[in-house]
Amino acid sequence: MVLYRFHTFDVDVDARELRGEGMPIHLEPQAFDLLVHLVEHRDRVVPKHELLDEVWGHRYVSEAAITTRVKEVRRAVGDDGRRQSVIQNVHGRGYRFVAALQEAAMQSGGLIGRAKELDEVVLRLGRARLVTLVGPGGVGKSTLALAAAEALASSYPDGVHVVELAPLTDASGVLPAIAMTLDTVLDPLRPEEASRAIARREALIVVDNCEHVVDEVAVVVGRLLRSVDGRVDVLATSRVRLGLGVEDIQNVGALRPQGAVDLFIERATAARSEWHVGPIDESTVHELVDHLDRLPLTIEMAAARLGSMTFEELDAAIREGGRLLQVSHRTPTHRHRTLGSLVEWSAQLLDPSQRRVFTECSVFAASFTAADAAQVVAEPSSCHASLAALAERSLLTADLGGVVARYRLLDTVKAVAATWLHDDGLEMEQGARRRHAQFVASVAAEIDRGIRGAHEVESRRRLEGIVPEIRVAHRWASEHDPLLASQISGSLHLSAYWTFWTEPATWSQALLDRYPERASELAGAKLAVAALAANRGELQRAWEVGSSVLSAVSDAPSRAAAMEVLSDVALYDGRLEDCSSLTAELYELGSTLADPHFVSLSVVNASLAEVFGGDPLAALDRLDREGMHSAAPSDQAWIWYTRGEVLGALGDPGAATAFREAIQLSTLAGNPLVRSVSQIALAADLARVGDAAASLVAASTCLRDYLRHGNFVHAVTAIRNLVEILVGVGDDHGAAVLGAVATRSDLRASFGTESVRLSEVLGDLIRRVGTQRYERWAAEGAELEIDQAVALAAELVDRHF
Repeated sequence: MVLYRFHTFDVDVDARELRGEGMPIHLEPQAFDLLVHLVEHRDRVVPKHELLDEVWGHRYVSEAAITTRVKEVRRAVGDDGRRQSVIQNVHGRGYRFVAALQEAAMQSGGLIGRAKELDEVVLRLGRARLVTLVGPGGVGKSTLALAAAEALASSYPDGVHVVELAPLTDASGVLPAIAMTLDTVLDPLRPEEASRAIARREALIVVDNCEHVVDEVAVVVGRLLRSVDGRVDVLATSRVRLGLGVEDIQNVGALRPQGAVDLFIERATAARSEWHVGPIDESTVHELVDHLDRLPLTIEMAAARLGSMTFEELDAAIREGGRLLQVSHRTPTHRHRTLGSLVEWSAQLLDPSQRRVFTECSVFAASFTAADAAQVVAEPSSCHASLAALAERSLLTADLGGVVARYRLLDTVKAVAATWLHDDGLEMEQGARRRHAQFVASVAAEIDRGIRGAHEVESRRRLEGIVPEIRVAHRWASEHDPLLASQISGSLHLSAYWTFWTEPATWSQALLDRYPERASELAGAKLAVAALAANRGELQRAWEVGSSVLSAVSDAPSRAAAMEVLSDVALYDGRLEDCSSLTAELYELGSTLADPHFVSLSVVNASLAEVFGGDPLAALDRLDREGMHSAAPSDQAWIWYTRGEVLGALGDPGAATAFREAIQLSTLAGNPLVRSVSQIALAADLARVGDAAASLVAASTCLRDYLRHGNFVHAVTAIRNLVEILVGVGDDHGAAVLGAVATRSDLRASFGTESVRLSEVLGDLIRRVGTQRYERWAAEGAELEIDQAVALAAELVDRHF
C-alpha cells in the first residue's frame, strides 16, 4: 500500500482516498490525481503543462482547470491561496507540494540502519552550503543522499535537483548535466552566465557519484558557491572529497552491527519469503554480515543468493571465500580487484548467455528496459530471462514501479562488467557499443518525429529520459562512425533549437573540426551548429553553415531543416525578400514530404516577413487561408504568436488574446523559445495600447523566466521592448540604461519594425532629456553584462509594478 501522511491527512493512493483524522474527504478524481502527482514530485516545482498532461491526458483543457482543482484540494486540506501551507503557487512556473510528510509515510527507498547518519546529513546542510558524503563503493552514499534530499524537499522553494554524474565519460559534461537538470540554458561560450543563473536558485543540488570527474565538479561547485547571488546548497557523494575550503565532510562507513543484520533480514525475506531468523540463527547472521564488512552492497548481493541456496550454504561459501570486499578510499586498483571478486562470486552461477547480457548491458549509461537491452545485446532471444537472473543476484537493480520494469547496473558493478566486456575482446566490445549507438540513434529519430507532431509533449519527456544514453552514443560515434554521430545531431536539432539546449551543437562542432574533409557529409551536425549560431545572434555564421547544407545534400528532410533555419536568420536580419523566397520553397518541400511542421513554419515565417515588411493584411490572409496545419502544440503556438503580431500591427485588440494562447500552448509543449517570444510580444502589445500595468506584469514574468533559466540569448529582444515600456511609465533613466544595452554591437542585432521602433523611441528620449544626460545614463548600461542587464530590467519592472 502506498500511503502519504501530512498534517492530519492521509493520501491512500491504492484506495484513491483522502482521509482527514481517519474520515474520508471527497475529492473529484482529477483533484485527487493532481494531489498525488504533486506529492510524488514534491522535490520540485511541477509545471502546469506537466499537470495538464498527467492529469487530463491528451484532452485539451485550459489552465483554469488546474486552478479549479488546486482550489478544491486546498479546501479539502484546510489550505488557501494566502497561506499555501500545502500547495505553493510558484509564479510563472507551476505548483509545488510543500507540506512535510510524516516519516512513517515517506518511501525511504530501502534506507535501513542509517537513521543517525540521515539526521547528521540534515543537520550539516542546515549550517553548511556544501556537504560531501565520502566513502567506498557499495557503502550506500547515494541512498543516504537521496533520503536526505527527500527529507529536506520542503525547505527549498526551488526544489531539490539530483544530478547523476556516473554516466559521464568526460569531465566537460559536468556543467551541462547540472544545467540540464535545473532547466538552465548553457551557452558554451559564456558558461559563467549559466553558473550565475543556477546560483540564484533557492535549491538543493545533489551531485551523485563525483569521483571520476571530481576536479571539474570542484570547479563548477566552487563557482556556484562563490557567486555573490549564491543561494544554492550542494550535497555531493564521492569516494574522495572535492577539496573545497567550504566543504563539510561526512564519512560514510560500514553499517552498525544491528543495522547490517536488519538489512540482511529484509533483503533475504524479499528473496525467499518463507525464510526467517530464529533465536539461534541471529548470532550467525551477525557473524555473516561481519564477514561482508557490513557494507550494504555486499549484504544485498549475499542476501539475494538465498533465492537459489540455503542459508547454511551461503554462510559456508562466504566463510570459505574470506572477506569479499575491503574498505579502501585511496587505492582504486585494490578496490576494483576486491570488488571484482565480489561480483564474480555473486555471478558464479550465470550461464554463458547470462554472463554476456551482463557484460553487454554495461554500455548503457543509465537505466534501460528489457526491450532496450534486446536491441543492444548479441543474443536478444535470451535477454528477458537473463535480466531476471541478474536481478535475482543483485547484479541489476529493478524498478518495477512503472508500466514496464527498468533495470540499472550499480556504478560499482558496472565498472566490473565493463572490464569483463573489454577483456572479451575488441570485436565484442565494439559490437556492443555500435549496437547501442545505433539503437540510440533510432530512438532519437523516433522522438524527433514525435516532437514534430501530435505526440510532442510525451516525446519531449522521453527525450529527457535518454540524454545520458545520447551523450555516450554520440561520443562513441564521433570516434568510430561520424555519419552516425551526425545523424544523432540531426535528430536532436529541432528540440535543441527550441529549448536552447546547446550540448548537441557543441558535440557537432567538435565533430566537424575532427573530420573537416567529410564536412559535406555531416548535414545533421551542420544543422545543429547553424541553429545554435542563430540563437546566439551570430547571423552570418548561421547563414554560412545553413547554406552549406543546401549546397551539399540532396535529401529532402535535411534541406527542409536547413531552409527553416535560414528563413529564421533572414527574418532576424531584416532580409525579408530572402525569407519569403526560402519559405516558398520550404512550403513546397514540406508539402511533398507531407510534414506538417515544415508547412506550418513556412507559413509562420512568410507571414512574419509580410507583417514586418508593412503588409499585415497579406499576412492575415495567409494565416486565414492556411489555418492550423500541425497538431504539434509548438507549431500551433508559433501560428498563434504570428497572428498576434499581425493583429497588433492592425491595431486589433485581439492581439493580446493570440499571444496568451501562444504562451499557453508553448508552456504545454515545454518550448521556451516561442514562450519567451510570445511573452515579451504580449508585454509590448499591452504597452502600445496603454495598459502599462498589464504590460509590466507580462514583462516581469518573462524577465524572471530569463533569470531563472539563464536564457540570455533572446533576452536582448525583451530589453529592447522594455525600453518603450519604461518610457511609457516615465522612467527615462531606466529606459536610457537599457537602451544602451539594447544597441550594443556585441549583442544580437535588431531587425524589422523592432529596429525602427527602438530608434524612434530612443531618438524621442534623447530630444526630451538632452544628449549630455542621456549619454551619462547610457554609460551605466555600457558597463553591464547581459545577465546583469536582465536582472536590472526585472528590478525596474518590479519597481513600477
